[in-house]
Amino acid sequence: MSISDRSRRAGLIESRQFTTCRAKPRSQRFFARHPQFPFSNFPFPLSNFHFPFSNFRPRLAGLLLTAVFAWTLHGFAQAPPQPYAVIPRDGVNYSGPGRDAGHDLEGAEIKIGFLAPLTGPHLDEGKALLQAAQLALEDEAASPLPKGRRLSIVPRDQSGPWGRASNEIVHLVYEDQAVAIVTSFEGASAHLAEQVANKAGIPIVTLSTDPTTTQINLPWIFRLSPTDAQQARAFARDIYVARKLKQVILIAENGHDGRVGSEEFQKAARELNASPVAQFVIDPADWNPDSLVSQIMAQKPEALVFWTRHESAAELAPQFRKAFPTAPFYLCYQAAQGRPDTTQGNTWIAAPCLAGNALRASFEKRYRERAGAFPTPAAAQAYDAVRLLAAALRRSGPNRARLRDALAALSNYTGASGIISFDHAGNNLSDVTLVRFP
Repeated sequence: MSISDRSRRAGLIESRQFTTCRAKPRSQRFFARHPQFPFSNFPFPLSNFHFPFSNFRPRLAGLLLTAVFAWTLHGFAQAPPQPYAVIPRDGVNYSGPGRDAGHDLEGAEIKIGFLAPLTGPHLDEGKALLQAAQLALEDEAASPLPKGRRLSIVPRDQSGPWGRASNEIVHLVYEDQAVAIVTSFEGASAHLAEQVANKAGIPIVTLSTDPTTTQINLPWIFRLSPTDAQQARAFARDIYVARKLKQVILIAENGHDGRVGSEEFQKAARELNASPVAQFVIDPADWNPDSLVSQIMAQKPEALVFWTRHESAAELAPQFRKAFPTAPFYLCYQAAQGRPDTTQGNTWIAAPCLAGNALRASFEKRYRERAGAFPTPAAAQAYDAVRLLAAALRRSGPNRARLRDALAALSNYTGASGIISFDHAGNNLSDVTLVRFP
């Protein structure tokens, strides 16, 4: 074949390609008929797409474009993904053995285990809880349990190196033969207790605010305190909705409880479309309070939120109060456990409403006479924990499984910390509101 023949054939092919390409692809015909197509809905620039038509048959290119747009529109139209399974909290229950008389604990004394900090830097917190629990025992002595049995408290120390608390819990279960265990507001100890309880079959009443203690749907744990999530939402609504503040400082400790609480507050702020929260994380074992105070004061906060232990809050709050006398302070439950300064003023906690609670007034009066100080929020809950266990024991007798059932059935119990009712997962259903502290 001559060069001219090959050229003519090439020219024919080129002319055929040119003639074919002049016909509009199917995708172009679609957009010509639909000029109002919402290009702005696409999260990516269409200009990024390049199809070298010289390398594709035009019909195939049109089909590819149509497929891309159809797939994108299908993604927009799809509903949000749903979990493949949900475990309803109403389904949390215990159907195992242990309710027969053969599993009743023996002896004239029914023991309640009490896990609290009894040594170290948090000794005062533990003493306050035990003093309140002792008041509850004295009140219950007026109404003995069936068969003349009496209640007693067996305290165990959760302080010390990691792992000590779990050993003390095991001692309470097997050596002390406690019918139930009350834990302090420390989240890590509550988690250890519920793990042991799920294996040994013993009720746990915890003062912890950690919401994850009851999210894993174990039937043995009952929580009295408002969760970190409930506190965070109450704080955020007051800050961003009621007061319409913007410059908010969050101070959190670097431990388990500080991390969980600060995450809940950040989440609550995002749900209200609030400005980003300036967060300062401190290590109580290694920090410079003066440097932290200087950094925070430079930001001129309109409100301060403390997700710390009470020792840290007690050291920082007075300095900020002098500099910002009108700014509201919000204390998480742990930050509010120290002996409060009655001159604190515009300071708030999230707690059940106590208006008209005669038992609370009586408890506060007797506690101040005994301890010489105003009761902390956790002290009132420790008092309630012992008394509601006593009320449940009058129905169940000294049997751990039956006691669990009696606690789960408890409803509208009037305590010094508010009205107590549990759902099937062990959450206290009391409404939470902002309360001026102290």
